[in-house]
Amino acid sequence: MTQAQLDVSPFEAIPRDIARRMRPHAARTGQQQLTVVTPAAAVPGDPRAAKIRERIVQGLEHFYALVEDPHAAWQRITPIYVELGREMARDGQDLDEVHRLVCQTARSAWRAITGMADSLDIDRATLGLIADAQFSYMDAVSALVTQGYEIELAGSSEAVHRRRARLLNLLLSEPPAPAELIKDAARTAEWRLPRVVAAVALYPRGVADFRPPALPPEVLVDPAASPLVLVLPDPEGPGRLRMLEPLLRDWTVVVGPAVQPAETGKSLRWAREAQALVRRGVIRDGEVVRCMDHVPTLAIFRAEELIEHAAVARLAPLRSISPVQAERLSETLLSLLENKFNATEAGNQMHVHPQTVRYRLRRLEQLFGDELFDPRRSLELEMILHAKLGGTRGKEDRVTVAAASE
Repeated sequence: MTQAQLDVSPFEAIPRDIARRMRPHAARTGQQQLTVVTPAAAVPGDPRAAKIRERIVQGLEHFYALVEDPHAAWQRITPIYVELGREMARDGQDLDEVHRLVCQTARSAWRAITGMADSLDIDRATLGLIADAQFSYMDAVSALVTQGYEIELAGSSEAVHRRRARLLNLLLSEPPAPAELIKDAARTAEWRLPRVVAAVALYPRGVADFRPPALPPEVLVDPAASPLVLVLPDPEGPGRLRMLEPLLRDWTVVVGPAVQPAETGKSLRWAREAQALVRRGVIRDGEVVRCMDHVPTLAIFRAEELIEHAAVARLAPLRSISPVQAERLSETLLSLLENKFNATEAGNQMHVHPQTVRYRLRRLEQLFGDELFDPRRSLELEMILHAKLGGTRGKEDRVTVAAASE
């Protein structure tokens, strides 16, 4: 990596004795400027105060040394600011915060110098030379701190996780983060920005302190997040969902719809709605659940309260028979509605003989009368039965429609 260079010409133009006259005031100036840089740290006893004051004084001392001997001083100063950048990266400080601190310290130093101008007999022309040198110094120091910061991040796996976690938060934010911000975050996280992604919502099956198995690096995950969320690039690509199957032993896995990266938050919202239905037993568990395979169920449960209210009236005829009969006839009616009252197709779907379906259909006609074939009621009935039976069809422990409607 190329070392940042300082333009020493402004320093060479400043009279050398200026540094000698200003140096004795450095410590007092550091204390005075502390409240300007960060007022909160100036509270007596605050542990940050000593470190910030030290950096202000150090910055002034470095500036004076550059005035006295620019070339030699810069060689001594360079590794100090590279190490400062590395320290800030290790402390988890944001790079914007690093630049802000450098600028604040530089401005503080300039205030200190101008404040001493009259007492030290520094003329306006010399102040102009000091200002030029100060700008050159600030740019070079900022570049060195950034360089050290990036060196530390490049060699730190923790830093990679931190950058990917930040990218994940940007992708999942609602309203969506600006596309350019996502693009920049993806670049710094070394993540190829795909055309489409899907959010994956995970929920543990009662296993404490469990972390998912290793996934390919293109799958974003923040292990510290709770509940756990993944971002899966190109979810419709070959083999993409299969890579999630190892998670099924310990997690329910729900994949949201494929969306553009900036819309990942919407994908997660749908994944979590489907996840809630999986936990209730409405959507069948045991495999990777795709939201797009359950669009009718998701749409119906968006109006769950209204569906429940309608079920009381529309399924009233089933309350006149036993719960076991009501359950059997409900499932048969749903299959018939889905197959346009074709007994053969309904029988194949339910794994029963078509004649059995026809027998049950006659019983349904006795219960519901002409309303059974009313096209205005068919869709409503189908929605109600989907809500009641959708993911539990074929399970021995399902709740009966008759009981749910009472």
